[in-house]
Amino acid sequence: MDRLWLTEQNTQGIVSGMNSFVPIFSKMVDSSVWEEPYNVRILWTTMLALKDSDHVVRYNPFMLRKRANMESEQEVMDCLAVLMAPDLKRLEPQPHQGRRIEKVDDGYLILNGQLYEDMMREISRKVYKARKEREYRDKKRQAESKPKMSKTPAERLFEQSDQNGHEQGTIRGVSSE
Repeated sequence: MDRLWLTEQNTQGIVSGMNSFVPIFSKMVDSSVWEEPYNVRILWTTMLALKDSDHVVRYNPFMLRKRANMESEQEVMDCLAVLMAPDLKRLEPQPHQGRRIEKVDDGYLILNGQLYEDMMREISRKVYKARKEREYRDKKRQAESKPKMSKTPAERLFEQSDQNGHEQGTIRGVSSE
């Protein structure tokens, strides 16, 4: 399937129908991107919200300007240049040399998108497993706290015959077969 380069003309039906969920980790405010100017942070956050499941933001600078509510297309292009440049604020080695996005044929690829998706998937898996384990323990606890049903006379006789050394499964010499 060909991907669409979203322009003002073809977004009317497509963009309004798109809706996705993008988790944003709180550590983003501790990252070096948060030291960038306000307009870079706004564009970055907007791009995170607009990315597709393959981590590509399929918008041109003009449409990004509209979606991020920025002043000019040039301002968006300046911010894109910052996001595509290596991160010089941090000294330790980083994936993609600290670049956050890369220009691709139909938009901009969020370079660490898959990494953060995998992190979110792992967190979701742990939360799911913890919830299921908690449900299991609650059910077990409820089952243990229920009063035991009293035994029928036949069950009591069966137990007595077993305790008195009779062959299991026999009551007063009568086989259960």
